[in-house]
Amino acid sequence: MSMRTRVVAMAAAALLGATGIALAPDASAASYHGINGGGSVLDDWQDEEQIGVDDYTNSNATALWQTVLWADGAQWQDDDGVSHPFEKAQIDGTFGDETESATQWWQGHFGLTDRDGVVTEDSWTFAQSRLTGPPGNGTVTYNGVRKGTFKRVGIKYRVRIKGAGPWKTAYYDKLG
Repeated sequence: MSMRTRVVAMAAAALLGATGIALAPDASAASYHGINGGGSVLDDWQDEEQIGVDDYTNSNATALWQTVLWADGAQWQDDDGVSHPFEKAQIDGTFGDETESATQWWQGHFGLTDRDGVVTEDSWTFAQSRLTGPPGNGTVTYNGVRKGTFKRVGIKYRVRIKGAGPWKTAYYDKLG
């Protein structure tokens, strides 16, 4: 590299640095990829990712959604068309056929336009309208026929797998 090229490169780097433009991402600035919250809980979920059998199938975010289904008393249908209640033990973070069927029930029960079993902005927005909290301890309650409980620590939602055990951050790309 010629002396002139090095001088130009150093000057450009100094100029970019002085204007606040980062040349390389900071390793500590890795983005959080999970259910977000901040301020009012009634403004938490409308901008969340789509989840379903093809999107974030195995994740703590799916467990959060399954908690909503359980709290609302959702039903799922087996291959014979027999309905079953969505049980607390099904809050496992796996978006399979039962969760898809229960989501379709939930969407129909609340009169949503899309009843395809995919959790999109409409489903998230309706679900967030049933949230209350957080009081000082960060507890957020989903008010269905049962109470679903979440934690909000900073901007991060936390959920319990199978409704028990330790709180897990509601990541889209992590289960457990």
